[in-house]
Amino acid sequence: MESEPGGGAEALEAPPLEPRSAAEIAADEELDAFLAELSAQVAAMSAEQVEAAAERGAPIPPLPRAPESAAERRLRLDEELVSELVAIEAQSARLEGRRRALLAEHMQRMIDQAGDTGAMLRELASFAAVELGLTTPTVERHITDAWTIVGELPAAHEAAAEGRITTSHLRIIEAETRALRDDADVAPADRDRVVAELVDVAERTSTARLRSKAKQVVNDALSTPLQVRHDSARQRRRVEVSDAGDGMAHLYAFLPALEAYAVHDRLTQAARGKPKEDPRSFDQFRADAFQELLLSGVVPEDLHGTSGIRVKPMIAIPAGALCFDGTAAEAEAAGHRFPAMLDGKVIVDLETARRLAGEAPTWLRLFTHPVTGVAVTVDSYTPTAAQRHVLLGRDVRCRAPGCDRPARRADLDHTIAWSQGGETSLSNLAHICRRDHCLKHDSRWAVEQLPGGVLRWTSPLGQVIDDLPEPAGPVFTDMPRTRPRPPKRTAAQRRADQRAALERLGRWDDPTTWTEPDPAVLREWHGAPLEPAAQGDPNAPPPPF
Repeated sequence: MESEPGGGAEALEAPPLEPRSAAEIAADEELDAFLAELSAQVAAMSAEQVEAAAERGAPIPPLPRAPESAAERRLRLDEELVSELVAIEAQSARLEGRRRALLAEHMQRMIDQAGDTGAMLRELASFAAVELGLTTPTVERHITDAWTIVGELPAAHEAAAEGRITTSHLRIIEAETRALRDDADVAPADRDRVVAELVDVAERTSTARLRSKAKQVVNDALSTPLQVRHDSARQRRRVEVSDAGDGMAHLYAFLPALEAYAVHDRLTQAARGKPKEDPRSFDQFRADAFQELLLSGVVPEDLHGTSGIRVKPMIAIPAGALCFDGTAAEAEAAGHRFPAMLDGKVIVDLETARRLAGEAPTWLRLFTHPVTGVAVTVDSYTPTAAQRHVLLGRDVRCRAPGCDRPARRADLDHTIAWSQGGETSLSNLAHICRRDHCLKHDSRWAVEQLPGGVLRWTSPLGQVIDDLPEPAGPVFTDMPRTRPRPPKRTAAQRRADQRAALERLGRWDDPTTWTEPDPAVLREWHGAPLEPAAQGDPNAPPPPF
């Protein structure tokens, strides 16, 4: 069987190269020389001149570059990925902001229009649901949520619409400030101040740390004391179950925060003690231990109302909240808004904190710096234990950028490795969770510990992130000045001022340097000059000088 023309082995053969003429070779060499000269001229131009030439449409030849190494190529691709992700996220946030503004505008249109707003909302939502392939209740929820955010959180909406914060940050601000916006006793100015503070935090930190900070900031602004809100919420404790498909289900328990975290911590401790040959993961072991305890364990009737939680309170000096001799309402009035924090992220009410402190077998006093509020020392005889307690009080959480895992579940890492001569000192230790600990050693991130426990993380892309420890005690600040502080002047400027002042003083002391008075000024001071009086006239007025 004969092959078709143009197929088979004949198609794989490359056509022979035709020889180039001397004129073509000379033209190519001349063009290469011209491009080399033009590239040299462009390299000597400033960035503004290059941009101006590009705006006029002038061709800009590529500058000669050295061959790119594998490491440089990897770094360039990493930087391109990060830059493109940041641009896409900012564009997505801006598009989401336009969508919120559009939905809020039409929601307000239905509110201002006469008739049943709910019926009009359902009708409009049904129109959009058909085109988007969504359910009508889902579109209704999108419209009402957008109207709420635009109307009640304008600062957060604008920050997200401009791409300064992500949509995830906006959702956290909306969720954490819900109780504040529902509190009728909070002034609108206080709500705006809290939202502005959270937006500022969101621009500088991760979503996890924003959520922890929002709980504290919102709690300070609420008019109802934490103890009252906790007692009310505790009455709604419950256990629910819902089908998850594939023969699985979610068992959901709404419990007080302290007990819920204690239950999870006990399951975690059990998972940490599992044999090495056990193939189950931590999550699987915790789930198995949870169901075995509930199904096979015994709940004695005489143990109701007691607590199996054991803690070691760390009391910041001054410990006014814990030692306050009064009720929760009196403590609230005295300014003790939240006396305790669980893992630095969960607010604990006053009565629970007192109960735990009363049941604790030992106490550990933690002293803080009077200016920065950062923990510096403890009254312990064992140096190693003292260092761990001080660092635990200083760090509170993982010190990696954006991480919010509790410090008590993190590794105590040497900033400068022990094998490289790093010391086991407070200025060279910090809590970093296992995941970020491995990232620190196995990646190109560089970490430096600055004075005050500040960790400076530097990426190979040139990103510099300073992670500051959260104050563990009261922070003293300078009182605001009634008048603005004068600008600082250099030594050279002060010497020039002194020379000018000396020159002015010298001219005043030397009459020969005095200038002649201006006649116009003299007329303004003393009026028109008098006519010269007749010589010997006894009634002539005396001259002015």
